[in-house]
Amino acid sequence: MKKIAFLILLGAMSTFAWAQTAQSTMIELDKSSVPGVIITITDYDAATVQDALTARLERIGGLKGTNFKGFRLYQGQVLTGFGSNKYDIYTRVIPGTKKSPEVIVNLLVSGETFVSPNTDPELNQKMIDVLTHFATVFLPEFDTNQKISAHTKDLEKLEKEYTKLVSDRDKLKENLEKQEKAVTAKAEELAKTKAALGALKQ
Repeated sequence: MKKIAFLILLGAMSTFAWAQTAQSTMIELDKSSVPGVIITITDYDAATVQDALTARLERIGGLKGTNFKGFRLYQGQVLTGFGSNKYDIYTRVIPGTKKSPEVIVNLLVSGETFVSPNTDPELNQKMIDVLTHFATVFLPEFDTNQKISAHTKDLEKLEKEYTKLVSDRDKLKENLEKQEKAVTAKAEELAKTKAALGALKQ
C-alpha cells in the first residue's frame, strides 16, 4: 500500500516538474509548423502571465514588440538570456479552457532559421532555461509584487478614508459640544426670562 502511494506521489511530482519545465516542440506560426519551446503554467490566469511576460521582455529586457499573427514579435533584437546576437523572438500566451485550464506560453527564436535542438542546441537550451525561469521564478515574484502593490494601494485608500472619517467625527463632536453649550445657555436665558415674567405678574 505504501509502495502504491509512493508511486502516485512520484507520478504527481513528475507531472508537476514537467509542467514547470519548458519543452522543445513544433508550434504553428502563420499556417506553418516551426520548432520552438513551450511551457505549461498552472495557478495563474492568462492575463497575469501575459502581463508578467511583457514586463520581463519589454520593461526589464528592453525589447520593443509588435503584434504578428497572434504572436508578440520582437524583430531583430537582443535578449540578454540568449547572448549578444540579434534574433527575431516570437511569444504567445494561450489561455486555458474549462476542460484544460492550464495556460501555455510559446517561444520561438529565429536567426537564419528557427532555432531547434538540431539547428542550435545551445541556444535552444537557453530558450528552455529562459522560459523555465520565467514560469518558476519571475512569474511568482511578479504576481506577488502586483498583489503587494494592489494591497498597498487599497491600504493607502482605506487610511485616507479612515483619516477623513475621524476628522469628520471630530468636527461633528466639536459642533455637538458647541450646540450643547448653546442649548444650555439658551435654557438658562429662558429660565431667567420666565422668572422675570413671573415676578412681574405677581
